[in-house]
Amino acid sequence: MNALAMPAWLPWLVLVGVIGGVAALYWLQPPPRKVIVASSLLWERVLRERPPGTDRLRWWLSLLLASVIAALIVSACLPVHRAAGGASEPAVHRLAVVIDDSATMSTRTTDGATRLQHAIADARTLIGSRTAGSEVWVADTMRRIATPAFLDRDDALAQLSRISAATGKPPALPLPLATVGLEIVVFTDGVSIGTLPERAKVQSVFEPVENAGIVAFDVRAMPTDARRYVAYVAIANAGGTRKSIELTVTGVGSKRVVRTLAIDSGATGREIIDVSDFAGGPVRASIAMAGDGLALDDVAYANLPEHRALRVALVTRGNPFLEKSLAAQPRVSLAVVDPARPGDENNYEAIVFDRTAPKTRPRVPALLILPGRADWLPPPLREVAGATASTWNASHPLLENVSLRDLGIDRASVFDLKDRAGKAERALASTSDGSPLIIASEDGPRWVALGFALEESNFALHAGFPVFLGNALDWMTTEQGILARGLGVIELPLPGARVLATDGSEVPTQAIPGGSIFEVQSPGLFTAVSAHGRARVTANLLDGRVTDVNRSSLPPFKPMQASAESVRMPAAIDTWFVLLLLSALLLLGEWWSWTRRLTV
Repeated sequence: MNALAMPAWLPWLVLVGVIGGVAALYWLQPPPRKVIVASSLLWERVLRERPPGTDRLRWWLSLLLASVIAALIVSACLPVHRAAGGASEPAVHRLAVVIDDSATMSTRTTDGATRLQHAIADARTLIGSRTAGSEVWVADTMRRIATPAFLDRDDALAQLSRISAATGKPPALPLPLATVGLEIVVFTDGVSIGTLPERAKVQSVFEPVENAGIVAFDVRAMPTDARRYVAYVAIANAGGTRKSIELTVTGVGSKRVVRTLAIDSGATGREIIDVSDFAGGPVRASIAMAGDGLALDDVAYANLPEHRALRVALVTRGNPFLEKSLAAQPRVSLAVVDPARPGDENNYEAIVFDRTAPKTRPRVPALLILPGRADWLPPPLREVAGATASTWNASHPLLENVSLRDLGIDRASVFDLKDRAGKAERALASTSDGSPLIIASEDGPRWVALGFALEESNFALHAGFPVFLGNALDWMTTEQGILARGLGVIELPLPGARVLATDGSEVPTQAIPGGSIFEVQSPGLFTAVSAHGRARVTANLLDGRVTDVNRSSLPPFKPMQASAESVRMPAAIDTWFVLLLLSALLLLGEWWSWTRRLTV
């Protein structure tokens, strides 16, 4: 049983009982011995010269010393002492310590330590000032400690070393269910944490600092020229003065653009940088500013699609309209090839087959228009006259911004997908009876097949036809699966995925139903690979609420000092040790007084 869990009156009852027992032992006297003497005259003279009062005084002194020694030993074993807060106030032995470990707690203060490091140091001071038997409940606002529980002092101090700043979800204030007789202390900078309980004591670790961060970063094609790409960057200045901030955008190889922006306090600066000369791949934006307090928002990543000229072959016996439509596509370098002399397909990055199909599956992405029969393709099911597209998958990248509502087809050869088990083929548009008109496959080099010729439909006259061609080329040749995510836990739709960072190190993953998850606490670019496909993930902070590290109403922090309100005894000298030392000294004094015949 823990002595600290006893009712307040029980230790006092034990103390009174022990002192009473010592007194009872002193009042016990052995029966008088009968001694036969020759004469009582000698003893009568001794009594007249030495009255019995002297012995009674020695007896009382011995009883007092024994009672004090017993009281000190009992007090050392049981918590009969009180806190300095008042004689009538019960001592608080249960303490709840909550550490704010949200992203802004990574902010560095003027002494070089982070706010979180100050919070943990103050929490150590508070917990360490409690006696060894105290119970401490340690939790964090980001719920990294999954199951907080009451611990003894030493285990609670060890728990503090496991807390680190985290991102990815809103911070919350966890508290134990039983709060009666509980002292609650919250260590926070007051930026991200919500409403605090009235009974909670707040220890501020807030200090205003200068900080700027990237709050938006993206790479997009220019609306007026799809062959040119620009990087959009937004930088927020959360400091108290106007700052000169250096922005650096770096691409694959040695490509690098540096700009200097002057941004007022509380304002956001925006910059557009042409990155068309960069090779396709990762693009990194970083900022540098004197005295920047938070490093987490100084870096961001994006992915630049491949935008060089795309070598495309059109295999046809003659189709001037299709040839002109392909040649008008941005980034396309077109070569028209006779089906009788197709040449080496490895010379091209995509091939368009018009009313023909190769005998074997191409080693490069392919768009097939009324391909006919080929062993590697789904066989034609039947011919349909006067076909229309009743349903289509508008969410698929191939049909983005493409409407098939008014599509009319004189004659179509629909595909048979019934016996294609294990294939990655799917219908993107179907007739009224569900027969596939347009199909696509992601297994290996991607391909798209149309079950009708352009000459036998009005598709080529639609405003969405050039868009469809562009979508098809992009979907077949551009790396897919670029996922832009925030920091924290990232979910991937890839079961059994293996995730690699840019330096080649493997990131721990966890399997979930239908996918995988991994955790990221700093910006980066990651590659996920599984048997079901691959994906690139850009993880960035890009959160103005975190960049605004000075959004707090708390006063600047001061290191916590042990106070009489929460501390009963300095941690270096425990009460029980002092009481036992006093009892030992009194035992030594009682022995000396007995040898001097001052006590009995």
